[in-house]
Amino acid sequence: MLVNYHLFYCQIIMFIIVNFGHSQSFDIYDERIQLKNYNYNFKQNKYSTSFNEYPKSVKLENAVNELLDPVIKLNSSEQLILSFDILEAESTSYAYTFIHCTANWEYSEINQFEYLNGFFNNYINEYQYSFNTLTPYVNYYLSFPNENISFKKSGNYILLVYDTENNLPIITKRFMVYEEILSISLNVKKATLAKDQSTKQEIDFNIEGHKKLNIIDPHNELYITIQKNDDWNNIINNVKPSFVSDYILEYDYQGEISFSGGNEYKDFDIKSLRYFGKNIQNIKQQVIQGLNIYVVNLQIDYIENTNEYKFQYDLNGKYVISLSERRNKNTEGDYALVKFILHSNKIENKDLYIHGELTNWDILKEAKMQYNDNENYYYGSLFLKQGYYNYNYVSTNLNGEDIEHIEGEYHETRNQYSIYTYYTPVWRNYDRLVGIAKSTSNSLN
Repeated sequence: MLVNYHLFYCQIIMFIIVNFGHSQSFDIYDERIQLKNYNYNFKQNKYSTSFNEYPKSVKLENAVNELLDPVIKLNSSEQLILSFDILEAESTSYAYTFIHCTANWEYSEINQFEYLNGFFNNYINEYQYSFNTLTPYVNYYLSFPNENISFKKSGNYILLVYDTENNLPIITKRFMVYEEILSISLNVKKATLAKDQSTKQEIDFNIEGHKKLNIIDPHNELYITIQKNDDWNNIINNVKPSFVSDYILEYDYQGEISFSGGNEYKDFDIKSLRYFGKNIQNIKQQVIQGLNIYVVNLQIDYIENTNEYKFQYDLNGKYVISLSERRNKNTEGDYALVKFILHSNKIENKDLYIHGELTNWDILKEAKMQYNDNENYYYGSLFLKQGYYNYNYVSTNLNGEDIEHIEGEYHETRNQYSIYTYYTPVWRNYDRLVGIAKSTSNSLN
């Protein structure tokens, strides 16, 4: 009887682990998955214009500081936190897994058992219902690595969240796991070339410690990515060293490693929906798509394209969810339809979009601006949670390509730059992230 009791007890434990510890797997090579920061229409209606059919306020943040980039050290205690809202009154079963990627954000050649410890698929068990908000939603929360899953390899990763009932991808978010092997010193300076000195910022850097990896051919065994403001659409790839010695690799070019300075981001503050924050014209309640919601009209924007740089504090295009009058930003923050107006002549053969982290640094159809020919202004709207937001306007050709900033370019603009160094010898089947450096251009203004 004692043996049978122990057998029965073990069966119960296994049932709990199997049914509640992890979920059914999702095909990580599903053709619907995009290996970038992306919020999927969970009703699979690609023609929908409804603002409540996408995950909202999707944030992947460092557990220590929400403004830090989503990067953690391999085999450390560091964690990332995912939070997102689904604008429905009832909860849904969601699960998550991870996809290892190359330095260019394509599928790695290694399998999940080679880069993951623990269960490969796990349910998101932490969620809360919104409280005292006009717009009902469910807030979901996840921190990792955790007791169910951790990482064996460094490199680029995709966090995939999926609907277990309907077998649909819901969210993909990029993040990096790194090893602290190489030492990188980074210098952001005014461009060297005379023609670029008023508009561009140049990146010079040195790498030390490459002998720890027995690197013989740094031109081909190291892959460098330089990124501006956490925007994966604004990068320089595969930079080669300009000088190689036994102790140092130098990357010092005149013009090859430079970025347009751009302009400081515009911003607005909707931490309160009772009082007008920064750049708010008015706040009201209105019935739209059958829902009673807040509508926020921003102050009218104008294109800043003067010869002189104008300093303005910003978050380099990011946003933070935050409240002025309540305590829990995850469940008490309400949503508002934020309306943008840009006074400008029509830009021929171009489309205009609202842009920044609030659009996943992407060109989104819901962020496209329309033009009022009678009043000479562009207008658009986004459904956003309470907080403090940065944004700017970009133009594209009519195919949604060739992203361009429509305001001035200044070498004094405050930007953040990141260098990601991957070790990619021909005999290794994945790109190992072995060094990271970050710096700003703040000293240039």
